[in-house]
Amino acid sequence: MSKMTCRACSDFLVDYLEGQLDPEVRATFEFHLDKCRNCRTYLEQYAAVIRAGQCACERENEQAAGALPEELVRAILEAQGDEGSGRGSKK
Repeated sequence: MSKMTCRACSDFLVDYLEGQLDPEVRATFEFHLDKCRNCRTYLEQYAAVIRAGQCACERENEQAAGALPEELVRAILEAQGDEGSGRGSKK
C-alpha cells in the first residue's frame, strides 16, 4: 500500500488502535497521520470516545457489583412475605 486517503485512514482506525494492522499498512497509516492534521485529530477524538465509553462501562459494572439499594431489598422481602402469607390467594 503506497498511499492512503483520509477515507481509507478512517477505515483502519479500530485495527490501528487495537494493534492489529499489518506492518506495511501500519507504516502507511502512520505516514498519512504524520502528514494529515485532520486525520490525527479524528484519531485522537475517536480514541477519547472509546476511552470514555470504557470508563462508563467500568463504573456501571462497579455499581452493579455493589450492594443492592436498600429499597429494592425491602421490596423483594415484602413481596416474598406477601406470597408466603397467603395474601391474594383463594381460601
